[in-house]
Amino acid sequence: MIFKRLKLKNFKSYAHEIIGFDKGITVIVGENGAGKSSIFEAISFALFKQHTASKLNDLVRNNAENMSVELDFVSRGKEYRIIREKTKSKTLSRLMTKTSSDGDFMSLCSGEKEVSSTIQSILDMDANLFLNAIYIRQGEIAELVDKQPAEKKRLIGKLLGLDSLETAWKNLSPMINEYENKLSEIKGKLYSKSALQDEYEQKTNELNELKNRGHDLESQIEEVKQLRDEISENKRVMEREKEIYDTQMNNLANEQQTLEKLEKDKQVIQENLDKIREAEEEIGRLEKYVSKLDLYLDFEKSVVSIQSLKESEIELEDKIDSIKEQKQLIHSKKQGYNDYLASDEKIAALTNKKVELEKQLATITQLEKDKKELLKGIESDRNDIEKFFSLSKEKLLDFGVSQDDLASVDNLKKLGDITNEFLEEISTKIEDLTNDIASKKEDIVAFKQAIAASEKPLEELADVDNKCPVCQSDIDEAKKQELINQYNSNIEENTKAIEQHEENIRLFTKNKDSYKEKQSKVKKLSEDILEYKYKFSNLEKDLQRLSELDEGIDAKEYTGNKLGELILEIAEEKEKRESYKQDHDDYNQSKGALDVLGSQTESEYKLKQVKNEIDVHVQNIKLAIENDSHLSGDMDNLELKERIDDLKEKNEEFNQLKGFVQNKNTLTTQFDSIKEDIGVSNNQLEIIQNKIDASTYDKEKYEQITYRDEMYTRRYESFTNELSEIKGQARELINVHKSLAEKIKHNEMFQKEYDNISQYLILLKDIRDLYGKNGIQKELRNNSRPIIQKNTKKFFDDFNFNYSDLILDEEYNVVVRGPEGESSMSMVSGGEKIAIALALRLGITKSMAKGDLETILLDEPTIHLDDARRHELINLLKEMSLLPQMIIVTHENQLESAADNLIKVEKENGISKIVN
Repeated sequence: MIFKRLKLKNFKSYAHEIIGFDKGITVIVGENGAGKSSIFEAISFALFKQHTASKLNDLVRNNAENMSVELDFVSRGKEYRIIREKTKSKTLSRLMTKTSSDGDFMSLCSGEKEVSSTIQSILDMDANLFLNAIYIRQGEIAELVDKQPAEKKRLIGKLLGLDSLETAWKNLSPMINEYENKLSEIKGKLYSKSALQDEYEQKTNELNELKNRGHDLESQIEEVKQLRDEISENKRVMEREKEIYDTQMNNLANEQQTLEKLEKDKQVIQENLDKIREAEEEIGRLEKYVSKLDLYLDFEKSVVSIQSLKESEIELEDKIDSIKEQKQLIHSKKQGYNDYLASDEKIAALTNKKVELEKQLATITQLEKDKKELLKGIESDRNDIEKFFSLSKEKLLDFGVSQDDLASVDNLKKLGDITNEFLEEISTKIEDLTNDIASKKEDIVAFKQAIAASEKPLEELADVDNKCPVCQSDIDEAKKQELINQYNSNIEENTKAIEQHEENIRLFTKNKDSYKEKQSKVKKLSEDILEYKYKFSNLEKDLQRLSELDEGIDAKEYTGNKLGELILEIAEEKEKRESYKQDHDDYNQSKGALDVLGSQTESEYKLKQVKNEIDVHVQNIKLAIENDSHLSGDMDNLELKERIDDLKEKNEEFNQLKGFVQNKNTLTTQFDSIKEDIGVSNNQLEIIQNKIDASTYDKEKYEQITYRDEMYTRRYESFTNELSEIKGQARELINVHKSLAEKIKHNEMFQKEYDNISQYLILLKDIRDLYGKNGIQKELRNNSRPIIQKNTKKFFDDFNFNYSDLILDEEYNVVVRGPEGESSMSMVSGGEKIAIALALRLGITKSMAKGDLETILLDEPTIHLDDARRHELINLLKEMSLLPQMIIVTHENQLESAADNLIKVEKENGISKIVN
């Protein structure tokens, strides 16, 4: 795989950049924090969507909405282009290939999974292999030089992917524990097979015994049922005879009671018939008195009516005289009454006009009061606005607005506009200062990293005595002091840079706080301007209202004059109305009296009727006296009343006796009917007695049959209840029997599961042993070691050192053979040690990559190396010829001399850029 082109849009600190790659050594150089490593991260993101951010949105540049990465590379003679995009709502992935050397790209596939899968197939590696093989991280070469053998072994194992086997070995432990716990749980669920089987057979025997007893009871129940049915038939026959006998005995008693009642009824009717004969005699005696009662009542009615009618006659004559008198009075007072009403109506109309004028006058008075208050408010608001306007311009001048800009501000609107413009300028300055502070803080992080990179080798130099702490080669005191001075110089320069940046941050923060304070004050002023604009608008409305009030006040004098004229006119009219008042009152009084007395014609008609009624009653009295000599015109009322009361008593007694006598025929008919019923009842008694004498009912025999029936019934119920209990016990036994069968079945299932898990646990433990250090890990190390040794030797030979062979032992210790024999890593020079470490790292990469190794990515390869070893590594990289493409990210300017292609990265205002 050879990289050709990388296009970045809003990726991390890059806005828009296109980076070209060629064969040979490409060096990407720049200060710490400039964005060099982001290029490698973009390549990793494009190929396998791998990145170091906590979430995908963190890869999008600040304030940007979309992000995209395009990567062009060549693999096995074909050129490909990967496009990864991120928008607000979705992510897109596409893979394209070039149809010919000068042709366009055509789509191969799209979608994250499809693109990643196809790239893995094309490159014959996944993300982990890419990161472990092609991508050589910061510090890996230094670790291969400095680390102890055991640590080197772990690092090489990690690069080979053996750490995943170690992880798998560890992860299998909780799984094995889980299955062992499950095995213990199942073991607890297992029952004793023999105990279950014994209990099952015991319940089977109990069930069979219940079945046998049930069959016996069913036979006994059938036998008792037949005996009970025979007795029941005899009992039913005897019960029918008993029922007939009891019925006839009841009939006999009832008939005897009926006969006794008929005899009593006969006696009562005979007594009533004797009383009726006595009443008939008394009716004849009272009849002559009863005929006179109506005559006496009519006489009394006429006498009373005449007395009442005479009183009505006198009242009606007096009423007619009063009506005539009131009519005459109304006629004489009518003119004065009409004049009073006309005058009163005129006064009401004048009073309404007066009220209207008084309202108008009161309104005008209120208008004058309102005008006074309004003038006071207008003056206050005008002064307040003018004062605020003047003070606001002074404040803006103090805040920094120029005198020239304020010269043309002559109203509140212009004042608000210039205030808002000034507020925008302050906000822009605050934002610029915020960006400057963030940029300085990023630089400080880079300076601190540079200090840390110098402090470690400085500490190592302090602990050695004329020996290189890395290669153990001899160095003189001057060289040692030179290295110490160089590291101290770097630390001092970066420390001064940090102090300068911190001072700048302090000043920027102070300025920012000052602007924020000013921003707060200007915002408050802007809000106050809005408030005074509203107050000015209300002032204009008040001035308009003042003009309207002046127009209303001008009509006050005219209204006052008209009101005085009306008051005089009302007074004159009231004097005139008073002169008509007596006639008005007399007229109303007579009118009211006539309303009470009613119509004269109607009263005269009623008087005529009363006189006619008196004449009729006089005639009735005369006829009564002629018919009864005891009546006379001079009879007093008490005597008349006593005679009428005596006649009423005799009439009441007469009517009662007459009503009693009317029952004679009915009682006679009833008497004859009862006599017949008595004869029928005697015959019926004789018939019933004959039936009783003929009955075959035997009480003693009936009681014996009843006893035997009850005995067989109790036996039947006893056998039936016992059979029901046996059936209930059988049902319970059947459920227990089924439960035991299910337990036996489940026990077999648990046993089978127990056996399966036991076998599976053996397999898991074997697999775990296989993943362990002495299993496949050891075998993979042993199998890969000759390949790594071969590739490492090939790279080491390319450096042209005077060694004939390079050997890796089982612990991945490196031994080289030369003219003086074998030498370990600790015995060779510093430059040779760096060469061995670089060759070993490239040998591992070559061994892991399938096919030819065409490119590697080195991220800060010189980090953690002292100056001497840094120079050695740079020289080695310059001399390498086995790899077609090598891309190096570094902040070391010395590596620029090793570059076939140089890419410089700088960051300005937080944005990374490629510079020429």
